Amino acid sequence: MASALTLADMSPGLLKVVERAQREPEGRFHALAQLIDMPALERAYRRQRSDAAVGIDGVTKEQYGQALEVNLQDLHARLKAKRYCHQPIRRVYIPKAQGKTRPIGISAFEDKVVQDAVREVLEAIYEQDFLVERFVNSVQARIASLSVGVYDRGSNW
Repeated sequence: MASALTLADMSPGLLKVVERAQREPEGRFHALAQLIDMPALERAYRRQRSDAAVGIDGVTKEQYGQALEVNLQDLHARLKAKRYCHQPIRRVYIPKAQGKTRPIGISAFEDKVVQDAVREVLEAIYEQDFLVERFVNSVQARIASLSVGVYDRGSNW
């Protein structure tokens, strides 16, 4: 999977979400589906692996890309009209040690595109919680409050 988007690669709507997530760490977001537009679906398509296993539909990235514009427009229209429904997951069993197997599920190609577009939106929100500065500041604040509790109140370990 390709690396995370940089701010330069993000759509203006997604940039606003990032800015708000930074400004309001406890804020809630509503109506994020509008951020999954045609450019977002195309970015998601481009990030898919060409050699990935095919799902129950049997469609590869190359096959889907032969009519990419039409396919993405149809997908976007279904998402907007709330008519999109994911396809069944193909169950495959991979061999493990000592003759055992482990089940894995393989999504249809179009479902992988939608999942990646949704990941992009959610990542824009939640990665703000894991930025180094915020983490360091949070840890420092917790240490400071612990120090106040231990030293100022005379707590014992």
